[in-house]
Amino acid sequence: MQMVTVPQLYCPFPSRINPRVEEIDRHTTDWLREFELLRTEQMHEKFRRYKFAWMTARVYPDADYGLLCAANDLYTWLFILDDQLDHLTPETAKIRKKASLQEAMSNFVDILRYDRTVPRGTDAILASLSDFWARMKPMSRPSWQCQFILGLRATFEAAIWEAGNARKGRHPTATQYMQMRPWFAGANIGTDMIEVAAKVHLPVYVLQHEHFVRLVDLSRRAVCWANDLFSLSKEVAHGDEHNLVLVLKQERGTTLEEAIQETAQIHDAEIRLFKELRGRLPSFGDEIDADVARYVDALGIMIRGFMDWSIYDTARYQFVYDRT
Repeated sequence: MQMVTVPQLYCPFPSRINPRVEEIDRHTTDWLREFELLRTEQMHEKFRRYKFAWMTARVYPDADYGLLCAANDLYTWLFILDDQLDHLTPETAKIRKKASLQEAMSNFVDILRYDRTVPRGTDAILASLSDFWARMKPMSRPSWQCQFILGLRATFEAAIWEAGNARKGRHPTATQYMQMRPWFAGANIGTDMIEVAAKVHLPVYVLQHEHFVRLVDLSRRAVCWANDLFSLSKEVAHGDEHNLVLVLKQERGTTLEEAIQETAQIHDAEIRLFKELRGRLPSFGDEIDADVARYVDALGIMIRGFMDWSIYDTARYQFVYDRT
């Protein structure tokens, strides 16, 4: 595997972690075994070294234990699906077909929309999603649940787009890629979870304000551009070209190092824009302003949490981080 050097990224947000991280890790380890989501002990050991619980505990440091367990189960579930799509084998080649992905998406959405219970011992992926949803519903509002279902559907629609590109050897432009990446990465799910994790319920007129929408979008994009840098070696090794560095390299005709530097510059510029836009949010009244501030703080902590997990915790990505 080619080892890349990632430039130091601008990230002026606090680094935090929930102190119950090891308990969350043990919970999800048991949950994976209960639903038989990983087939071998080697897979269990590999996922243990990925330390997804540290990611979740960093991203939502103030969340309740039950929410953190549910969120970590979901994120681990999504990473399992991601690995099935990324690692091309005769078995996963069938999964990547459009019809198979559309059928899977329909099954996922039906479980959430209709509270469909899937018994243990049947389909592991569907049964585990059903279990997640049964725990998540009492912790969330109906309005959030509707948004989550729409968000999960959008993520899988984007994954179908990504898989179609890979299957047909189609190369998206940088503009196309940057529009779609936050969706097929599931970054929208990460930001949507903040309402429940931080217990911040904002009015619709705040959620739909143009500056607020842009802040949420920038936070999703920042997580994705950082991840594209951290995961670059892994994706090159697997022949996955859906990475901003590789898209820019092909479109610009530059070297890999130049594309890495440009990706880092895009990340840093969008973080600075995030800070600028935060200062331009209008006032919605003292009480709502305080909730908006908590929500935007949580976006920054999320950005930093994903970055710290990638640098300090997980064995999923291999890179050298340049701190100079």
